[in-house]
This record gives sequence, structure tokens and C-alpha cells, in this order.
Amino acid sequence: MDWGVLLQQLFNGFSLGGVYALEAVGFGLIFNILKFSNFSHSGLVCICAYLGYYLARHIYASFIVTLIMTTVAGGFIGVLIERLIFRPIRLKGAPQTLFLVNSITCAMLVQQFFSATLGADYYPYPEFMKQTAFHLGTLTISKTYLMMLSLTAVVLLLLTWVIKRTRVGIALRAASTDIRTPSLMGINVDTIISSAFFMAGVLGGITGYLLGLTYNVDPFIGSMILKGIIASIIGGMGSLGGGVIAGLLLGTTESFLIAEIGSSLTQIVIYGAIFLLLLVRPEGIAGKRYIIKA
Repeated sequence: MDWGVLLQQLFNGFSLGGVYALEAVGFGLIFNILKFSNFSHSGLVCICAYLGYYLARHIYASFIVTLIMTTVAGGFIGVLIERLIFRPIRLKGAPQTLFLVNSITCAMLVQQFFSATLGADYYPYPEFMKQTAFHLGTLTISKTYLMMLSLTAVVLLLLTWVIKRTRVGIALRAASTDIRTPSLMGINVDTIISSAFFMAGVLGGITGYLLGLTYNVDPFIGSMILKGIIASIIGGMGSLGGGVIAGLLLGTTESFLIAEIGSSLTQIVIYGAIFLLLLVRPEGIAGKRYIIKA
């Protein structure tokens, strides 16, 4: 592999890995607070992918405007999911397993709803740019991939600032350590949990839009966050930074392997390597072990 191909695959891998990182952080945010695997995040991603398509096709064909609208909608959809699906069982003190069951049911419900109403048709986003790529020497830069990489970097930096520097972020970190203690200090736990779901929803909205822009939208597009969930596990379920690193590594590795051995063998190699990694280090790259999880 010469340097031109190496740089090309590195760029493609980082762009794809950035989306995996967004998925991993959105998934990890909820795990940090409630300590369960929120598979309903895939349903939210699916809803936002369709919403972004509808806005861009039928309302206003502007990348920035429709992205912002989809992102904000994703945040409120995340809060709605928390209020309707998770808060009632949390307030009743239900077993942790019910959170997992409800999250899977929500994801399947969304998938089946779009399958029944829209069928298995594919819906492509409009082309926002006349020229989709430009050349930098031997390197071909996809404008879509460049937007994905830039947007991912900005969003992750902004999220880091919110978590490290704001009162909401400090409360989130306190709740991630012990969900019960913050209420003894005058912190409204319900508000903090809703904030976590809003942030995860925002990330899900961006993810759904980017996936819809890169691929065609169909009822199963939400299942594409599986790689993000894997990145979250590899990075360590208790570490958002680990999820970002794992997402970038996963995307880059996948890009290089596809170029060398093809897409079919790549998935076998990646899943096999993940299996071996988690056998050696179950807590992931930067995570810690939890006694209670679902």
C-alpha cells in the first residue's frame, strides 16, 4: 500500500470512525447515568434519518438548516422516549432488566412502524453540493466525508466542554457515580436524566442525518449503530473518551481492511478481534467494571 492509498484510507476511516464515535458517546451517556444498554437509541437514529430526509426533500433543501432542525428534534425525541418508556419503570423501582427490555422493544417498534408504513423502499437525501469531491494531489477528498469529520470534531469538543465546564455537566458526572446521592444535595435527578437523554438525542439526530446523507434511508438504518455500540463497549462503557477513541480506531481499521481483503472478510476479522479483546480485557480500553448492568 503506497502513501497515497494509505492517506486516502486514513481519511475515509477517520470520517467513518467519527460517526461511530458519535454513536458510542450517545449510547454511553445513558449507560453512565442509568447503567443499562439503551438500544432504543437505534430507533431514535432511524426516526431522525427519516425526518432529515423529509425536511431536506420537501421543506427546505439546505444542509445546515435541516441538520439543525433534525438535531434539535432528536434531542426532544430523546426526552420523550425517557418520559414515556423509562421514567415510569424507574419511579416504580423496577428491575434493571426491564430497562433493557423496553429499550429493545422501542427499537423494534420504530423499525416495524417504518416497515409497515413506508415499506422497504430506499429514500436518498438530495445532493446539497454540485461537486461531491475535490482532489488534493493523489488524495480524493469527499466533501460529504469532510463535513462528517469536521462536524463530528466540533460536536465532540462542544460536548466535552458541556460535561467539564457547565453545571449540567457537573451534575451529570455526579449522577454517573451514584444516581441517588445528587438528590440529597438538592439536585433534581429527573431533570439530570432528561438532560442526558436530550444530549444523547442530539447526538442521535446528528448520527441519523449523517447516515442518511451517506447511505439511503430505510427502516433498518437504525441497526447501523451496532458499530457505535461495539465502539462504546471496546472503549469502556464507563468512559466517553474511550468510546471516541474506539470509534476512530474501529472506523480506521475497517477502512484499511476493506481496501486490503474486502468487505465480507473485514467483518469477520473485526468481530473476531473484538471477541478476543473483550476476553482479555472485558472492561474495554478505558472503562471500569460494573457490578450492575443490563
